[in-house]
Amino acid sequence: MINIKKFFQYLGLFGVCCLSFYYTEKVALYVKNMNPLMQTIKSMQESKNTSPINSTIYDNLYIIPGLDGQEINLDESFYNMQESKTYNESKLVFNSIKPQISLESHKDKIIIRGNKMKNSVSLIFESFNNLARFLYQNNYLVNVLITDEEYNPNYEMINNSNLSKTYENIENYLNKNKINKNLCLVKDNKISNLCQDKYLFKISLTISHSNISSTINKIKSGEIILIKDSLTLSELNLLINQIKYQNLNIVPLSELIAESK
Repeated sequence: MINIKKFFQYLGLFGVCCLSFYYTEKVALYVKNMNPLMQTIKSMQESKNTSPINSTIYDNLYIIPGLDGQEINLDESFYNMQESKTYNESKLVFNSIKPQISLESHKDKIIIRGNKMKNSVSLIFESFNNLARFLYQNNYLVNVLITDEEYNPNYEMINNSNLSKTYENIENYLNKNKINKNLCLVKDNKISNLCQDKYLFKISLTISHSNISSTINKIKSGEIILIKDSLTLSELNLLINQIKYQNLNIVPLSELIAESK
């Protein structure tokens, strides 16, 4: 038979321990929050925290990706700086905040450009021509449409839904070599079954030998630019200079459309 007196003694002891842990934790939290280093980190929230930007949807068919927000992770940032006990901006740790309207939940929509706040553009080449190779050799990351079985893992390659004859071989190759195969070019708003579960996109600006003089000044941040094979090397350099003049970066399409910063 249970000793009632001892039972209540143990129960009381357990209660005291719980209260002790509770108040110890409260005191530790208070001390940490009042620490000058933590106070400094907290004071940076207003300038460092950013709200997410929702994706913009047009005509229930097109989309421009949004951007993730960020907020300082106070505890991890504090522990990161504990050793030196001084504030160091490079040791701030951030949590990512997803937009309410995100690209991930609207993959059925066609991307018509990247977010302009990224200050970037993407260049897409029709084939593995000398222009694409020239840019790659000069440390620019470019995209190449898959047009045949000449694959090159140095480039970010894009599925072309019009190539159903070689598509199966292409998919097998991309899977085997773990190459990005999640991008699919859509023409005339026709979405092929080959593009299922991929990021759909359209070209926002096409530049060729015949139109470069009239289109080069139209380039803006977020542009998805198709470079036609007819462009010459000197014209490509002219294009690159124009992009640099606007302080824009040339990035792969996967980076341009990503909502991460």
